[in-house]
This record gives sequence, C-alpha cells and structure tokens, in this order.
Amino acid sequence: MYNFEHYLACFYDAAAMLRNEVGWFDGEENSADNLSMRLANDATFVRAAFSNRLSIFIQDSAAVIVGLLIGALLHWRLALVAFATLPILCVSAIAQVCTS
Repeated sequence: MYNFEHYLACFYDAAAMLRNEVGWFDGEENSADNLSMRLANDATFVRAAFSNRLSIFIQDSAAVIVGLLIGALLHWRLALVAFATLPILCVSAIAQVCTS
C-alpha cells in the first residue's frame, strides 16, 4: 500500500507538469495521453487510500463509543473495565501503524 509521502510526491509531480516549457510536452513519454493517464491513476490511488482509511477509522471509533455507552447503560463497572482497556488498544493500534 502506498504511503502519504508517495501521494504528496505525486501531487508535486502534477504541479511540476504545469510549470514545464511547451516543448517538454512534445516528448513521447510526456504526451498528453501518458500524462493524463498518470494523473488519473494517481488520483484513483489517493482517493482509494483516504476513503478506505477514513471509513475504517470512523467505523472503529463509532464501535468503541457505542461499546462504552452500552457498558455504561448496562453497568457502570463494566464501562470502567472497557474504558481501562482503551489505552492498551490505542497503543497497539499505533504500534501496528508504525510497523506497517
């Protein structure tokens, strides 16, 4: 999976295309077809990465909040136990992101 630096580099490459001289577009590797295909692929990768990550983050956050609310409504001691495990879950999620 691509990382944020890759997306940022693709964005700067797209901005750099606009600052080139007119003769730069005459080359075969810099034709309008190739450049538009590269821009379309980069946009698709960025959209897929951010939409997937954002939806997973929202879904997981909602699950934690609903779990704590249900625990608080059923029994306050259960909610305290669930709330006590929250830092452990956060540390493991951060460790997983850092290693991948």
